[in-house]
Amino acid sequence: MTTVEYDPVEVDRLRDWMAKWIGANWAWYAKFLSVPETSGTATRRPGPTIPTKLLRTVFPMLAENGNASSIEFAIEIDSHGVREERVRCVPHIGRGLHGASRADMRFTNLSTSSPLLDDENAGAVVIFVFRRVPSTDAPKCRIWICRNGTEMDVANDALGPIEPDGPVPWEYL
Repeated sequence: MTTVEYDPVEVDRLRDWMAKWIGANWAWYAKFLSVPETSGTATRRPGPTIPTKLLRTVFPMLAENGNASSIEFAIEIDSHGVREERVRCVPHIGRGLHGASRADMRFTNLSTSSPLLDDENAGAVVIFVFRRVPSTDAPKCRIWICRNGTEMDVANDALGPIEPDGPVPWEYL
């Protein structure tokens, strides 16, 4: 039997980050970052997708409007120490694993050096934590991209199983 040894610094860093953002003021969403969402393919508009339903709970103007218009906000990719000030989410109609269409919004306007577009991060678990309440401080979205198997195990232990293109927890309190 092989024993896996975890680096306690790596485990504690992600656990501390997760503990910092737990609460009713935050909406969570976790998924695997796919190759087309990164710059790993010749996709016209790379960028991760988020369910429109989730974004409507975070951005009331999307729910009031009825149509999923674009929204602009700041993000902080805490795992990599990167802040992006003017990220946009735009409507994206995609197909799920079983062919059914699903309404998502795609992150766009990311810098070319964004870790979200780095093809080395394809297949990594990415955790999005959106601030629900209006605030002028800090970004509207905090992000952690798991950088190795240890961090992916920590995310799975804390959030439950994260399956590729399957149901994902997004109301973690």
